[in-house]
Amino acid sequence: MNQIRSRTALVVACLLYSSAAFAEPSEQPSDRVHAAQLTPIKPDPTSVKKPAFQLYLESDIPVLAVSAVLTSARLLRSTPPQCRMLDDHCDPAELNAFDRHFAGTWRPGWTAYSNYGFAALTVGSATLLMIDEGPLSALNDAVVVAESAFVATALPSMTTLATSRPRPYTYGSRAPLTERQSGNASLSFISSHTSVSFAVATSMFIATKRLHPNSALPWLTLGIGLAGATSIASARVLAGQHFPTDVFSGAVIGASVGVIIPSLHELPVQVGPAAAGKGLSLSGNF
Repeated sequence: MNQIRSRTALVVACLLYSSAAFAEPSEQPSDRVHAAQLTPIKPDPTSVKKPAFQLYLESDIPVLAVSAVLTSARLLRSTPPQCRMLDDHCDPAELNAFDRHFAGTWRPGWTAYSNYGFAALTVGSATLLMIDEGPLSALNDAVVVAESAFVATALPSMTTLATSRPRPYTYGSRAPLTERQSGNASLSFISSHTSVSFAVATSMFIATKRLHPNSALPWLTLGIGLAGATSIASARVLAGQHFPTDVFSGAVIGASVGVIIPSLHELPVQVGPAAAGKGLSLSGNF
């Protein structure tokens, strides 16, 4: 019995010695937390004027990449709209009473307006940041605005592909038959033009609010941005590209994402092992 106990004690001692040999005695829990911190991206450390947002290498690049992939999925849609047919178009009777008023709409001129308005809103936002902050800081903050836009496109894209709702012009004969039978014709819900426009408008408001907290510029930026986003959403309906429920849903998602994404870019956000060495801890300002 004594020999068994001695051997057991020897085995335990060897195991303890081995684990101690592979460990790093000088490493403290605080060192591990420091090593697990996110890597900040600093566009110009010598600049006195700081950008509105703090980017992190380990979080912002993956978010942009995943959002871009999810957004590109809508480009692969090739299946024509699936609906109850009436002659050579979808039957408006399958629509709800509110959206039914816009069935069969087809005005290509309003489609062009929405595209030009969308381009003007995004280019104007980038120009405002450039004038206000200079190239490097503007690029830093533009990444966050772009991230909001990508996420505001990725989320509706998944819903759009899942629902495959036919666009309004498929419920009439005004649009060319090739348009009505294309894969693009079944991407009505949700309006990505609208979601991105509202995301840019709200994220630009937060950016200018941080840069000029006591100025009227943020509110002016918000007013112009929301007016532009609303006109783009209205144009999508007038063009026959989307129903009112499509653009309303896009506005809700876009405005929400445009607030959430920039709000997650305050200092600091840290993820690392807990002080006791067990589990993970999350700390930061949101």
